[in-house]
Amino acid sequence: MNEKICVVGLGEIGKEVFKEISKTKGKENVFGVDINKEVLKDFLEKGYSVGEVAPKSDVYIICVYLTNQVEKVINSLDLSLNPLISIDSTILPGTSKKVIEWKQKEKREFDYVLFPHRFNPSDSKHHIFNLDRIMGAENDKALKRALNFFSQFMDIKNIHTFSLEITELSKPVENAYRFMEIAIAEQLKMSCEKKGISFEDLRTAASTKWNINILEAREGISGKCLPKDTQLINEFFLDNDLFKAGFEFNEKYMEWLKEKN
Repeated sequence: MNEKICVVGLGEIGKEVFKEISKTKGKENVFGVDINKEVLKDFLEKGYSVGEVAPKSDVYIICVYLTNQVEKVINSLDLSLNPLISIDSTILPGTSKKVIEWKQKEKREFDYVLFPHRFNPSDSKHHIFNLDRIMGAENDKALKRALNFFSQFMDIKNIHTFSLEITELSKPVENAYRFMEIAIAEQLKMSCEKKGISFEDLRTAASTKWNINILEAREGISGKCLPKDTQLINEFFLDNDLFKAGFEFNEKYMEWLKEKN
């Protein structure tokens, strides 16, 4: 019998996970959940199985946006099949510990893993399952089950396993680090213009060194992931003055752009 798979959250990441898994397992064996009726309508018209409520499943892949949404989804799931629950979402450090404590207290049966997404829009070389990713699990049993499941979609040599604590921290740190790289470029661009120096020429010249890559400075750091995840790190590492300064640099840069225009 084919295992029933449910992907919860069909946003930017979740819809790609849903489509990739459906290619391998078949649209009839993968169910997508979202509250956005327009998203559901679009998938229904393309022959996918979707709805607003998660059905009883063997595997749940959670791709919602916020930590409290992850916790709410887990509380709402039908766990009667002793499912594998894989969290693709970026979550506040400490959330996995809370989930496992809740599981033990309420005597719920499921295997829990954290498998943070990595995805670069419009980049086929770094999509959902064709790149290096990290995974943390509550125990060896859950890890073995998750690796066996995801080996259907990707080479498990590209899955690097760490503790849940490190896995939780890694994803927001990745984005916070990226945030800081852009903030450095923004600060440098402002400084160059004040001195009458070409920022583009300077970044091109400096980036000829093999281990230097000064990023572009565009319209400021906005969007969903980078600011949110950097804030998660600021909340976790309270003495993390450098990343906090990055927020200030970005705000200053965006104000500077407004004044220029």
